[in-house]
Amino acid sequence: MRLFGAFSMGYADVGADVYAALGIVALFSAGATPLSFLIASIVYVTTGLVYAELSSTYPVAGGAHVFAAKGLNDLFGFIAGWLLILSYIVDISLFAVASAGYLSFLIPGIRELRLSAGPLEVPGITLVAIALICLLLLINLIGIRESALFTEVLVAVDLIVETLLLSLGILNIIRNPSSLLEGMREFGSPEAMGGVVYLPGLDLRLQNVLYGTTIAMSSFIGIESIAQASEEIKRPYRWIPLATKMSIISVLIYVLGLSFVSIGNVGWRTLAENREMSLAVLALSLPLIGRYASIIVAFTGFLVTLASSNTGVVGASRVLYSMGKFKLMPSYLSSVSRRFRTPIRTILLVGIISMILSFLRELERIADVYTVAALISYLLVNYSLMRIRKLETRAFRPWRVPGDVRILGRELNLVALIGVSSTASLLALVLLMHEVGRVVGLVWLAAGLIIYAAYRRAAGMGLLGRISAEAIKPPEYRREALVLLRPYESEDVVEDIKRGLKGRYRLHLVTVLDPSGLRADELIEMKEAVGRSLRAMARELEEGGFDADYRVDFGDPAEVALSLASSDLFDFVIVIVGKGSRKLEEAGVARLLMSRLPGKVMALRR
Repeated sequence: MRLFGAFSMGYADVGADVYAALGIVALFSAGATPLSFLIASIVYVTTGLVYAELSSTYPVAGGAHVFAAKGLNDLFGFIAGWLLILSYIVDISLFAVASAGYLSFLIPGIRELRLSAGPLEVPGITLVAIALICLLLLINLIGIRESALFTEVLVAVDLIVETLLLSLGILNIIRNPSSLLEGMREFGSPEAMGGVVYLPGLDLRLQNVLYGTTIAMSSFIGIESIAQASEEIKRPYRWIPLATKMSIISVLIYVLGLSFVSIGNVGWRTLAENREMSLAVLALSLPLIGRYASIIVAFTGFLVTLASSNTGVVGASRVLYSMGKFKLMPSYLSSVSRRFRTPIRTILLVGIISMILSFLRELERIADVYTVAALISYLLVNYSLMRIRKLETRAFRPWRVPGDVRILGRELNLVALIGVSSTASLLALVLLMHEVGRVVGLVWLAAGLIIYAAYRRAAGMGLLGRISAEAIKPPEYRREALVLLRPYESEDVVEDIKRGLKGRYRLHLVTVLDPSGLRADELIEMKEAVGRSLRAMARELEEGGFDADYRVDFGDPAEVALSLASSDLFDFVIVIVGKGSRKLEEAGVARLLMSRLPGKVMALRR
């Protein structure tokens, strides 16, 4: 998996969130919906950047519990992982309900369905959501995997659809800017909502905006998706930070952009009333093409949210397996079926709980539960970065979160510090105002702590130990470097390479022979001579701690060098620039490569 594949893993989960979250946030924040998303995005950006550093330093599937165990201890690692499992379960339920909502836009009869059994009445959207969850469980039980190619295609289609929706919505507002100003005038819903614990003495509208801001966190479900797949990403030291930053920027553009466009085109009340299919309603409002655009958006929303629901099943399975591997959970739960090679117990457990959550019916109640679980996990991850920086000072970090400062003699990272404070602030609001989320989250945590304590005592391990932390080691990264050598290069160039690079590189020595004007036997003789020289260089470099291989190519030296250097296989390109009559020729190749590939080419002087 390379850059777009890694980006797709992050965007496929987080990018789908706006389909479900937009209408829920509008229900509470009204005209302040964009503001709620903007405030919540502070947590998303800081936590995403922290994940980028930690998951490239420790590319181990698991995410939050791995980093919390490494930075704090096994108990906090368990808490982070256990709550992350709950957030994945909520992911399954929330997006199954959202997927059913978009399907009901295409098949309106779904909304008329009812199943009555005594005092219990189950609406059609809940029935369809449960059916979709059952389908996903079956797919995962028998081992059918969503292919990386399918995810990449789905993300590409979704980006096109959201870009068109955003662009057309902006054009509509440009023609009538007063609609946006009118829509944003109402700061918070004027109505008291069920399930919200209102604080005495505070303005009702302000409290609804605060509540909507906490719910806006559900638009960033799946921040850790790239970290979860880090073991599957080739060269994680390169692609994880870049893919994470791309995902952050893309999600911010679409979430903030679509929130403004929606308020300006259809108004917050329409979004709230149609919160299971808010983007389809936005598309329907577009002049001339609205009817056709809404069908495309609804179908895309159905597929994207269903795929996001499936990532919940896969994510929960990955976390449980990883927690068992690092002795935070009994391995019984993550054991794999001999027949299907899938963790049947895990899949059934998370599936049943997600179906129960679907009976909460309303998206906002389901999102309630997510905010508690996710914010505690994200709080631990942000704090863990600061702790790991102190404990693992010598660990190789391919990418560091920017913003290091010294305060009272202590080095702190501002991004992680903002992440801790913003996450803690939102968590305090959630615990005060979210009755359903508070109860479900604390009951889930209490049940987990009982399981953890019983397991660790039975296994003879302390509750506060660092057993899993000791098992988590940063890998020995080797960056791929292409070293372009001229045929006449003497073997003492090895010493220059050693001085210039200082280890941690896998070197690919390449010499390009120009065949023009030479007979076949002369080319063969030259290739053998150059090959012997390169072999000796590679052997000496390996003795100096490098990994090294070599090859001889034929063709125009500048053209072949440019073709090789442009390859995605290499992190860096090294050109040897020497002295004497060949100096201008060598510098010319270096200048050519530097002009075409800025930042990737290093000229090493002899």
